[in-house]
Amino acid sequence: MKQPRCLTRLLAAGVSLCLLCALPGCSGGQTGKAPGPTEEQLTAVREELVTKSHVKDLGGVNKMEFYENGLRTASAEMNEARDNKLIYYGETVKRVVNYTDGYILDIPLDWVPDYSLSPIRVRYTADGLQATITVEEMIETNMETQLKEQVNKWLLNEDYQQANRITELQPTEEKAYGDFKAQIIRLKMEDLPQGGKPYYTYVNLYSDARLQYVHFLFKSAEPVAQLEDILSSFKRISAKGLAVYSAEYNRTIPDNWSEDTRAYYDRLCGQKKKDWGIFNSNMSSTGYKIIIPAMEKKIDYHFPIVSQYIAMDQDFPIDFANRVAEDGRVLQLTYHLSTVYVSDGNFGVYSSFLDVFRGECDEQLRKFAGQVRDYSKPLIFRLNNEMNSTWTNWCAYVNMLDPDIFVETWARLYRIFEEEGVNNAIWMFDPQSGSFPPGKWSNWINYLPPIEMVHMIGLTAYCSGNSGFPSFKELYTQNIAQFKPFFQEDWPMGIPEFACGRGDGTLKQEQLDWITRMFEDADDLPQIKYGVWFSANDYSADGSTIVNHYALDVKDEELMGTLKKGLAVYNG
Repeated sequence: MKQPRCLTRLLAAGVSLCLLCALPGCSGGQTGKAPGPTEEQLTAVREELVTKSHVKDLGGVNKMEFYENGLRTASAEMNEARDNKLIYYGETVKRVVNYTDGYILDIPLDWVPDYSLSPIRVRYTADGLQATITVEEMIETNMETQLKEQVNKWLLNEDYQQANRITELQPTEEKAYGDFKAQIIRLKMEDLPQGGKPYYTYVNLYSDARLQYVHFLFKSAEPVAQLEDILSSFKRISAKGLAVYSAEYNRTIPDNWSEDTRAYYDRLCGQKKKDWGIFNSNMSSTGYKIIIPAMEKKIDYHFPIVSQYIAMDQDFPIDFANRVAEDGRVLQLTYHLSTVYVSDGNFGVYSSFLDVFRGECDEQLRKFAGQVRDYSKPLIFRLNNEMNSTWTNWCAYVNMLDPDIFVETWARLYRIFEEEGVNNAIWMFDPQSGSFPPGKWSNWINYLPPIEMVHMIGLTAYCSGNSGFPSFKELYTQNIAQFKPFFQEDWPMGIPEFACGRGDGTLKQEQLDWITRMFEDADDLPQIKYGVWFSANDYSADGSTIVNHYALDVKDEELMGTLKKGLAVYNG
């Protein structure tokens, strides 16, 4: 749902590719691919790469791994402009030299690295443990305020902890490690199912001389035993090279989709013109029965997609959905795995989303899945939109600073849908344009579910008019850019909600000009297959005053005329 928007911080990075060369065969003049390097070659000590100061006190190096642009290589030559990470194996630890983030760190021998999202995070996994490390920018005037407002606002709230069955294992520690200070938080999430990682250890490592700090999140089945050794080993070095992504996500089609669902999806993916949809206040009553028909008559356009929102404590809106289908439309359903929406001080301290994560709502979710299945018509299923935010009950900011809770909960519901035979849902992943609080730990990519459980990408950006009128094309060119390193052009994208406001009402002509230009530019973004106008105004906190006019007033003849003309030109 609509919240104040800002422009996306673009991720400046590329996707690395590793190519194997074709070599002449030795038999019959045939050609074939050269075999890849052996494990022995990949872990051989290459003296050309060893920096003596980096292996000091390690007690000898018996193996080495060299990661270039996220991939392990047997090369003995380093291109310092690339994304380079070295791992030296000592007798008892592995020493990581992370050149692009500019630090050295000792980790246990059994930790396995993942550098596929290097511009955002590095991650290490072991049996019963996951460690995620990000290098963050300080945006507040000092670290105390940074951690209090941008990181730990809910995490250290005692009422929040009590309401969500989170135990503080010991008071927050402040320790010194050489030139660095560390804030250490140890929590336990109670009542997790067997096999979960209930122990959460957070470390924010910083120096007063730097505007960056390092954020560690350790999740484990048992308390982290070697934490002191890990933190004591941390050293800063000069950063060099460019961090790049080596992750790329390919689109897959579910085998269990109904023929109608597959046909609609194929048509949507293949169409050259966009479908334009609508959401209106009181959608299931006067919005759909009165306002939308009146609008369609005035603009001479039949909206092929209509949007509705429901929370976890509501049933599937079967009567409304059937009317939508009978009218030849497709329903875009936004479903919130929560009983509340806004988090910033307005929802209390309880996060119902954590109950879903614990598996305590499965029976309720199965009932809902059965209702979606029984509807049977294709629908676009938009789950927990704008998760990379501070204002939703399912964001990491109010859920242990852990985007994986979102990922695992998405997967839980997806599997329930599969088990209940749902074959008509097209799942849309829809992050906010720009991540909040600003940072790498909160970046949208951390929330990406297993890729086989995503069928469309959602784009959400608004032109509020409060700071100018960036065009539809400008907004969504920038919005699409954050996905380009990962998603090929065959991925369909939709705009599940957008609008251009006219402020307090005085910016009407600017709004009309924006709409006209939108239809002129729409074909320049072919990856976008549809857009839904969010026709509802922003109000003051007490509900007495409209602070931004987004609603399409059917009585506004000039506005209706602009829409009619724009649609006629676009579809003509």
